[in-house]
Amino acid sequence: MKSLIALYKKNSDNYKVKVFVFIQFLLYSTFINAQSNNVSFEQFIKERWPLSKTQKSYLQNGEILADSDVTTNKNTQNFKLKAMAQHKKKCSRVLRKLSMLESYDEWIDFIKSANYSEKNRLFTLTADHTLLPYPMIIHIIVDRPTKEGKYPFRFPTGIFTGLTGHFDIKQIDKKCHFFAQSQWSGKKTRLPDFVIELFSETLSKIGGAILMRKIN
Repeated sequence: MKSLIALYKKNSDNYKVKVFVFIQFLLYSTFINAQSNNVSFEQFIKERWPLSKTQKSYLQNGEILADSDVTTNKNTQNFKLKAMAQHKKKCSRVLRKLSMLESYDEWIDFIKSANYSEKNRLFTLTADHTLLPYPMIIHIIVDRPTKEGKYPFRFPTGIFTGLTGHFDIKQIDKKCHFFAQSQWSGKKTRLPDFVIELFSETLSKIGGAILMRKIN
């Protein structure tokens, strides 16, 4: 960059040299911006969920990544879930659909009803699926996602009362990236660890994939 500036000053009266320097500057800026965006993407992953090369490939090809881990220690059960997705469109367009919480029951088969109270920030879902041990009513306290950022949430009721987590929405390279994680620890439920792992991980992938398709 310093050499370009020096060349420009030295040949300030030479039109061809000035054009050459200007073109080189544009190319340099484009390269720097591309590098910065790549670093941002890698940093976004590194800070949240270090992925293997194969997982990155799945993510960039539109796959929903999800991983659930449930363990029991005597009378205490511990549950952790993380998920990540990438959409090829900008977040402003993605969020127009994603923020329509009341429409989720129209789009996702296993969600039977969906309501959101702006006043209480309460998202209420009823869900039923062959993977679920029984139909569930899920209450989530969360802000409606209308812009990029971090959205904390918690479950005030239900089998996983006290579950907390957050999801991140960030645009990188004109693509919209999502990451969500949650954790819960409480009195052992009647559900085996593998059952919770199965339905939480699988339904996260199914629901996420449907939402991504609806945005297209």
